[in-house]
Amino acid sequence: MACGDREQVSVTEWGICWKWGFIPYPCRKTSIKTRYHYMFNPYRTRFAFFQRKYQGCCGFYLYEWTEGFALFGTGNGPWVYQTLDKYLASTATSIGDCPFNPPPPVVE
Repeated sequence: MACGDREQVSVTEWGICWKWGFIPYPCRKTSIKTRYHYMFNPYRTRFAFFQRKYQGCCGFYLYEWTEGFALFGTGNGPWVYQTLDKYLASTATSIGDCPFNPPPPVVE
């Protein structure tokens, strides 16, 4: 399971190109960038004012990351029990242990 592995990936984005040096037009540009690979299972959406946050379990830890823009709304979405394969521009923040891990065995 990938939890924050650094990888070089090909990223295609929209940008501005120039025709004859002075006429701008929209075009797609592809470049190689460093991304951090995570496989979250389960995960959920957390809506905060003006930003969309997510939480997900990777391995035994719970991570949180911000992505996109949300106009209004607060609260937590339901946990989704599917694998979310994500490439993030920066490392996700570990906020504790995953609440769905079984407790460690008690040795007596």
